[in-house]
Amino acid sequence: MNAPTGSLHPDHAHPQRWLALIIVLTAAFLAVLDFFILNVSIPVIMADLHASFAQIQWLIAGYGLAYAVFLITGGRLGDIYGRKRMFMLGVGGFTLASALCGFAHSPEMLVASRVIQGFMAAIMFPQVLSIILVTFPPEEKNRAFSIFGASLGMAAIAAQLIGGFLVDANLFDLHWRPIFLVNLPVGIVSLIMAQRIVPESRAPHALKLDLGGVALGTLALLLLMYPLVQGREQGWPPWMFGLLIAFAPATAIFLFYEKWKTARDGSPLVELPLFRDYGFMMGLLVTLAFYGGLSAFFMTVTIFLQDGAHFSATRTGYVFVPFAVGFLLASTLSPRIMKYLGRYILNFGATLMITGLVCIDWLIRTHGTTVMLRQLLPMTLCYGFGQGCVMPQLVNIVLSSVDRTHAGSASGLLTTTQQVALAAGVAAIGNIYFALLGPQPQAADFSLALGHSLLWNIGLLCVAFCLALMLPRKAKHEIEATPDHAAAV
Repeated sequence: MNAPTGSLHPDHAHPQRWLALIIVLTAAFLAVLDFFILNVSIPVIMADLHASFAQIQWLIAGYGLAYAVFLITGGRLGDIYGRKRMFMLGVGGFTLASALCGFAHSPEMLVASRVIQGFMAAIMFPQVLSIILVTFPPEEKNRAFSIFGASLGMAAIAAQLIGGFLVDANLFDLHWRPIFLVNLPVGIVSLIMAQRIVPESRAPHALKLDLGGVALGTLALLLLMYPLVQGREQGWPPWMFGLLIAFAPATAIFLFYEKWKTARDGSPLVELPLFRDYGFMMGLLVTLAFYGGLSAFFMTVTIFLQDGAHFSATRTGYVFVPFAVGFLLASTLSPRIMKYLGRYILNFGATLMITGLVCIDWLIRTHGTTVMLRQLLPMTLCYGFGQGCVMPQLVNIVLSSVDRTHAGSASGLLTTTQQVALAAGVAAIGNIYFALLGPQPQAADFSLALGHSLLWNIGLLCVAFCLALMLPRKAKHEIEATPDHAAAV
């Protein structure tokens, strides 16, 4: 495959490319940091803002949906108007949204600010790997991508500790707010340094924007997500079921529009021929099942530990540190494991995750809210290691069945599927969890609710395990990273 569009010639590599890498990775670090920091802060936010269960679900799902529907458009904006320009716009908007989150005075304002964060992350994040691809010569790209992966793993680890410390420290009597406000100085410094150091690049033949596709896709997803999140709290009135039913025709209209857009100018949001690729479609189903329970796992376990078992935010963070360590370790080792297991690395990782969840479920059913920190650590390590085996290689395995000409669009659709699965999982499993918890939960209710939610997580992983066995045994080719593919990593 040819070098990514707009890349620098090896003889004219940017002299400050490694400093530029640090700058763009700082932004990626913040995006991951915010996800995990929010997890350990959910109970404190609920208590301080008197947020409902549905509003807490929207804090996670709203971010994921905004990120999902604008991700492909964010990548195209960089190709058209300049990747550095869009990176700086995304960082600036993400920083401003973080300030809005930090100063939110109501659950509604916090949810809206999180949606803005997700939108800005969708503009910012695709530019990060695109900038790496066009800035580094071929012989240095693997090293740059390795640093990228390690930085995200470190962000996951740091978030557990930083988030717990900031919440428990209650700096300046701000309670949970510093978890968002800490982004401000980092974002401002990143903007100043990016202006001076990061090189600009564009794609001379970039695809046009498909704002109609974005609007129709957003409408379809909202028709699905709104009833899943709000239905339980509003008693499932008939019109809620009407919205769920409307999801199917709305999706059909979206696909029809994409077909028309393809015929008109060849720049649809989603390339429909991808849906005729058996390997890719099976990969999307594996992705839906695998990612469906991830965000819900962190949300439900965090609420159980802090509200049920009365762990502090810092102590809760310690529970998830082995998960992050296991994930980072497995991500580093997964290429070597892949050499021995091939695509069965997905089944290996899923087995470890299921083992970790089964053991956690056994602990909760045995000890309830008296469970101890040291009892949970081996289980979260096992779960994290399994996830670290699956996530990096799932992208490569799924995309390896796609024709090279569709690699960029396939990776964007794959990443969108990941985010939709995360948001839908929070809504669906969260509904079960909060329904069992009840309005005034007792210790036994926390154990019952978490046990049932873990069973749904285990069930989804079992489905992913079985679907992974149906993936093509041999890839058509090795996928080489492109700017759109970068967004899926």
